[in-house]
Amino acid sequence: MEIRQIVAGSVVSIMLVTAAAAQVVNARERARSSYDAGLAHMQNEAFDAAAESFRGAIIIDPTYEMAHYMLGRVYLMQRQYAAATNSLIKARDIFATQANQNFDNKAELQRRRRESVNDLTAIITQLQQRPQTPQVQEQIRQYTERRRQVEDADRQSGLTPQLAVPGFVWLSLGSAYFRSGRLGEAEQAYLSAIDADAKLGEAHNNLAVVYMETGRLDQAEKSVKAAERAGMQVAPALKDEIRKRRKS
Repeated sequence: MEIRQIVAGSVVSIMLVTAAAAQVVNARERARSSYDAGLAHMQNEAFDAAAESFRGAIIIDPTYEMAHYMLGRVYLMQRQYAAATNSLIKARDIFATQANQNFDNKAELQRRRRESVNDLTAIITQLQQRPQTPQVQEQIRQYTERRRQVEDADRQSGLTPQLAVPGFVWLSLGSAYFRSGRLGEAEQAYLSAIDADAKLGEAHNNLAVVYMETGRLDQAEKSVKAAERAGMQVAPALKDEIRKRRKS
């Protein structure tokens, strides 16, 4: 009798886990249309509509990390820095949690990674349709690099702690902190961005600005050089300002 109860209990537990996993899958599938609509609105620079679509995706699936990230990006463009910070922190935390999550079902883990690859591919495709300015090309590189990391993780053991949160999430979060005057937190975010993607020239550049504003001119110059090695064209005005402050 006890054995039957144990077996029955195990079957019920498996059924509950399977049902919960199915709910997550269905939520993400239903949220995807709102997320895709948000990307389309961003392509047309309809930022209010984009924000509404991304919020709609999050309502359906609160764990949709890329929806939180893209909502944060929209808020940055709208100069709503407090809202951007909140959305990007949420995206960061979800990425970190999912990377450390132990999936009992390997198929569930692979499904999550396929969704991530699909989301990144959609953003890359959207960016490829825009005029190929250096900034757009750099964004394509960032998302392509993250897609490669996710695909590699699927073939190996997983993402390292340094790669759990994408560099572009840290970069945007650093910018939100910086625009809010929170230089210490911006510095840490930019350093984390570089840990995740050493070729993030914008993170090196922005870090140089933080160092300059906090009087660390040697480090500012080193960050400028690192940005240029990463292929970024650093504004001459930034270099001039660092030299000017050194003389004074």
